[in-house]
Amino acid sequence: MTPNEEKQITDWNNKCSDEIQIRLILTEDERGKELSKFCDDLSVAAPKVRIIKEKDEAAQAPAIQVGHALRYQAVPLGPELEPFLEALNMPDKKYAHIQKYLDKIEMPAELRVYIAPQCPFCPATVRQLLPLTSESRFIRLTITDGVLFPEMAQSDNIQAAPTVLLDDRFRWTGSIQLEEILDMMTNRDPSSLGASSMERMIMEGNASQLAGMMLDNENIFPAFFDLLVHPHFSVRLGAMVSMEEIAERNIRLAGTVAKPLLSRLHEQEDQIKGDIIHILGESGGPDLIAELEKISESHDNPEIKEAVKEAIEKIGN
Repeated sequence: MTPNEEKQITDWNNKCSDEIQIRLILTEDERGKELSKFCDDLSVAAPKVRIIKEKDEAAQAPAIQVGHALRYQAVPLGPELEPFLEALNMPDKKYAHIQKYLDKIEMPAELRVYIAPQCPFCPATVRQLLPLTSESRFIRLTITDGVLFPEMAQSDNIQAAPTVLLDDRFRWTGSIQLEEILDMMTNRDPSSLGASSMERMIMEGNASQLAGMMLDNENIFPAFFDLLVHPHFSVRLGAMVSMEEIAERNIRLAGTVAKPLLSRLHEQEDQIKGDIIHILGESGGPDLIAELEKISESHDNPEIKEAVKEAIEKIGN
């Protein structure tokens, strides 16, 4: 942090009337030290900012969390410092030119913008997107430094900054038209929801709402299968709750998960296999019994055999 950046932060702090709380989410990733150093320096230059440091091994990467809807997987210095400070005390006002879009958004939207240090165009894109996090309870925004996290940029095939992703499916590079992004949010097919959006619904206690969306569309959303085999049990449990509701209300629809889940079964560790077998018992029909018996015969694990037994009994009932 340069002396000019320290002064910029101090001047901003002097204009703040209330204490501002942000979270620093840390993982085993060593790059969290860079974010931690920034937060430590920030709290010195701006005493009204309170930093709460948390360990979260389930997090994809270390991040600075602002409110409930904004994450920085980046060290917001240089050109990115000013928009970051603006985000800390976003003014409470209506944005008339986009309100008609915001009012129509009825399902989660995960936005990610890839930036690069000293990029002259990135701050303008970030500024355009920031108000969305305070104006809609459905929108989440993650700002990722593609240089600091090159593996993430490579995974998302990022070739330039800024690049904006919506639900990992739609993208805009360079200068953006905010209305175009909002129009996509309001008109997209619910089945295009990404796994991260559905995971957020589950973790926020909305597994029943997710089940209702799939029931209304008479379709198990493709990315939902990623949640049913998610490595973290809390996510799988929420997905299983959704599946149980679907099975209770539309057993035909629930039965469509059998073939995709069976195709993934052999790749999973035993605990996840047991959960898959439970789902098959809740949602499958008599035609699955032979497949379940094969699974039991091919495993020595008594817990897998017991899960198969319970699933077959459930189908029989």
